[in-house]
Amino acid sequence: MSSVPPPVFHRDPSRDGVINRVQGFFLTRFGWFWRLIARWPWAAKWLNHRLIHAACKRAPRRPYPLSTMHASDFTSWDSLSDKTWNGRHLPPMPRDEVADLPTLRKVAELFVRPAGGFVECPKSTTLFPAFAQWLTDGFLRTESTDFNRNHSAHQIDASQLYGERPGVTRQLRTLVGGRLKTQSINGEEYAPYLFKTGIRPRVKNDGLNDVPDPLRFDDRFPLERQDALFAFGGERANTTPQTAMINTLFLREHNRIAAELAAAESSWDDERLFQTARNVVIVLVIKIAVEDYINHISPFRFRLRADPSVAWTAAWNKPNWMTAEFNLLYRWHSLVPDAAAWPTGEVAGVEGIYNNRLLTEVGLGRAVAACSAQPAGRIGLFNTPRFLLPTEEASVRQGREVRLRSYNDYRELVGYPRVDRFEQITGDPTRLAALKELYGDVNRVEFYVGLFAEDSRPTAAVPALIGRLVALDALSQAFANPLLAELMFNDQTFGKAGMAIIGVTSSLQDLVNRNTTGGPYAATFTRSNRGPKPTIFGPPI
Repeated sequence: MSSVPPPVFHRDPSRDGVINRVQGFFLTRFGWFWRLIARWPWAAKWLNHRLIHAACKRAPRRPYPLSTMHASDFTSWDSLSDKTWNGRHLPPMPRDEVADLPTLRKVAELFVRPAGGFVECPKSTTLFPAFAQWLTDGFLRTESTDFNRNHSAHQIDASQLYGERPGVTRQLRTLVGGRLKTQSINGEEYAPYLFKTGIRPRVKNDGLNDVPDPLRFDDRFPLERQDALFAFGGERANTTPQTAMINTLFLREHNRIAAELAAAESSWDDERLFQTARNVVIVLVIKIAVEDYINHISPFRFRLRADPSVAWTAAWNKPNWMTAEFNLLYRWHSLVPDAAAWPTGEVAGVEGIYNNRLLTEVGLGRAVAACSAQPAGRIGLFNTPRFLLPTEEASVRQGREVRLRSYNDYRELVGYPRVDRFEQITGDPTRLAALKELYGDVNRVEFYVGLFAEDSRPTAAVPALIGRLVALDALSQAFANPLLAELMFNDQTFGKAGMAIIGVTSSLQDLVNRNTTGGPYAATFTRSNRGPKPTIFGPPI
């Protein structure tokens, strides 16, 4: 698969803000100093708390006065309590301003990757977008018929694995030893198949009637793909072999934990073993999300830690409510290469959709290692594969239907000065020309486009505004999980064996090491070539 090196542009940093630039200078350099701090537990804990608090206080804290329930900007009891709607950080854009935006078709063209023009990210591997998709599919589940609504529990709860409803969870369990149902394929453990083989229209296997159908899967897909779909709790966990790979990894970890708990607590019945293993897995997802995934996204030299005590007395620790903005900023389609470098050869993007045979024929360890070896794309305009362009257009449309305010309004929300020239967004002449032609005035640039128009930051996996919004919402919502609360984070909730597992887990690599044979297999979001060093007073954090 051909690619071009990531270009280097010179963006005008005059509207980055002095404090942002100074913070960026110190936190993205002096690795020796931050490693030294990490060796002193009291200093590391203090700094960890300070950085997490700073990220979570970038914008007004929850509860938000508005949700997507009402088309106008007023608060009602229903909008404060009905979580089938998304929250929103800012009031909706006036309708006349939305109507004055460029056509969807022209905006979608800003994302088109030219033939042979795949631009690599100097930092990320394709394991990064695989985990990002799997993680966010657990709590960012917009209704397909109404972009204002979200049918998730607004929590990191591993529902991709366990399901959203107790009836689904029960059908996925063996009801013996706290385990989830599995089958053996080529000597490896996978979820059972969802459908009976060789039958159209599809019929679910016995005991799996409540398990959700894969989202947008229909009988137009080849029968061999239907036959290989797994019984997963989440409707999107089968979407690609990469998301099925992550779900399978956590399935194996659940069963492994259940066995450890059973050996340590001989008096526990199936129900307690299952629920405790589930508690442990959910916390492992949070730990990996913070200590592996968020640290990869961040340009900081100091690595954040998932210390639950950071939120125990924090003013920002409020009940979770996912926002419309958070939903849209995670559309990282440009990370996806035109083809996956799979152990059996290149797989074009569309050929991987609902194709779990690609996973089972190579095995979990080899699949993870392949994703860890392939460079992801650089996040930004003009780098989305063509088969995902309809998704980009739908994302722009979603932002308009929800009436999100402008890119500049969201910069101001999280502590960046408003830009007054396009050159302060990007130094890329192609992007500049396109933005100027479409929008004319920098204040008209819409939220979704502005997120991806920004130049990538040295040492970071995402542009600046995306990074700040991810830190704001992801950290404040992850640490608000009830399992991390002061009264819950103890042996009673997780068992002594469970607490020990939590203590020694911080990365996907830990799970891969424990749940694969024949390795070792690399499991990393970060390329061995970590990319360019930051320039003096680099882009803001």
